[in-house]
Amino acid sequence: MKKILAITAMAAFAAVSFAEGITFGAWLRALAAPVASDGDETITAAGNSWGWGARTARINVTAVAPDGNAGFNMGVYNDVSMDLSAGDEANLWVKPMDIVKVSYGKYDNNTLRGDLCYGSWNWLRPTSSWLAEDEGLLMSGNGGTGLMAEITPMEELYIQAMLPITTEQEKAGDTYKKLRGGFAYTVPGLAKVKGQYIGKGEASDDDAGTDGNSNCDIEAEVDILAVEGLYAGVGFRYDVRKDGKENNAGDENMKVALGVSYQVMPELKVSASGAFFTFYGEKVDPRFQAGVGVDYDLGDGLAANADFRYLSKSGVDGEKADYTDHMAFSVGVTKSVSSNGYIGVAFQGQTNSGNFANNVITGKANDDGEKKNFTWAVPVALSVWF
Repeated sequence: MKKILAITAMAAFAAVSFAEGITFGAWLRALAAPVASDGDETITAAGNSWGWGARTARINVTAVAPDGNAGFNMGVYNDVSMDLSAGDEANLWVKPMDIVKVSYGKYDNNTLRGDLCYGSWNWLRPTSSWLAEDEGLLMSGNGGTGLMAEITPMEELYIQAMLPITTEQEKAGDTYKKLRGGFAYTVPGLAKVKGQYIGKGEASDDDAGTDGNSNCDIEAEVDILAVEGLYAGVGFRYDVRKDGKENNAGDENMKVALGVSYQVMPELKVSASGAFFTFYGEKVDPRFQAGVGVDYDLGDGLAANADFRYLSKSGVDGEKADYTDHMAFSVGVTKSVSSNGYIGVAFQGQTNSGNFANNVITGKANDDGEKKNFTWAVPVALSVWF
């Protein structure tokens, strides 16, 4: 009887919750490779596309008041190891007026982020073959904690500002040095222009950087919207530091990135991206990354995709290091299951002992200690969303 009452109470609570604007959702992708190679041995491996274990269950909770002027966001994640962790967001918000939203908490706010995701991004990511990831390739998102204001004074203009106030006491001056803010302005049918300032505060004695001077990142992005079916964007980031003499050689100084995708026909999309990097240190050579991918709809829920990535060698004063460039590729097929999931299989490879998905597969050196082995994997992907 108690069990029946408990179930009835839970059902009643769920009904009230949904009626009051509380919704539940989830998105998951896990990959298990029945066969793979770390360049030395044949292995098995599993994880998320982004690594860090394998997330096989989660729940995201979103609450919105009936008038749309108050709410909260949160999430709980469950790894296959049965470890529970907090989600990407835990924040509450109110709208004191239509054009202003004020919130506090932990964010996964990607309103300003500039992405170009394709190919191996959705499989085991070849993390050795890029410096800038597909997400945030052109501009960074906001994954911080603090007090945020989002202002939309007109439909075409979005403004965001966040002061990183946390539960740890900190001198006000130090907090304000980590202020961040940005904007996006859309010229309808033509272009979107974005800019962002990210304060990084002061470097500690243990940090590479400014020896107590404040520093920040300046970012900008322009997206072209004038051609139907075409996405083209260019992004720029510069690491501003007051005293360049105090920076460790090898710290990233500047990034210029480009991303393009084009829907050639309803079944076919092609994508390409690239980025150029400079570094602190008079003799540290620039590096670049490049990639190209294709997606093709085969019909009946089947889709094929492939991509190729390249990251140039590191070097100092023109002397390139051995085996530090990387080439990676993937070829995969997915099959839709129901309206809320898919299953897929791919073959992926990477040169020079490259790693996949943040060490889900860690490349090994050969018997002579040279990191020039070929690593590969055959991942089976399962993805669901609700």
